Amino acid sequence: MKNNFLPIVFLVFFSCTFKNESKIYTGNLNFWSDNLNEIELAMSYILTNDEYAELRTLSEQDKINFLDKYWESIDPDKSTKDNELFNEFKLRVIESKKLFSDFDTGIFSDRAKIYIKFGPPSEKYKTNSYNSVNNDILVWKYKTGYEFSFIIDTFGRYKLIKN
Repeated sequence: MKNNFLPIVFLVFFSCTFKNESKIYTGNLNFWSDNLNEIELAMSYILTNDEYAELRTLSEQDKINFLDKYWESIDPDKSTKDNELFNEFKLRVIESKKLFSDFDTGIFSDRAKIYIKFGPPSEKYKTNSYNSVNNDILVWKYKTGYEFSFIIDTFGRYKLIKN
């Protein structure tokens, strides 16, 4: 028994030590965070499926290079120091973290995904659920014609039900 215990303790210790190693962004941009995993998550909301699939397969340094090149390539005015699209993206992520950090899990939430991609809605209202008068549906409308509906679940999180 004593001989089996030591390898188990050793294995548990090292698996816990390396499990949550966060990758640090060291590129040219000033993201809201230096956590590469968090940056990658927020980028998944705006990248195409192919771009995101490519990003997921890259090494840490290649991900950093990908992010720097991506934002450089879509800079709307290369004659200025600022990248206006990047600044808007960064602002939306920061706002999402503040607005949806209660029960809605910050940038992991469905509302944050929509907010980061489309910005603040031009109109918001609540209506009754189609299956119960106890569940409100939150509707976000955009001037572009997009409309998103969220229903609150039993844990207090808003889940996207219609877009």
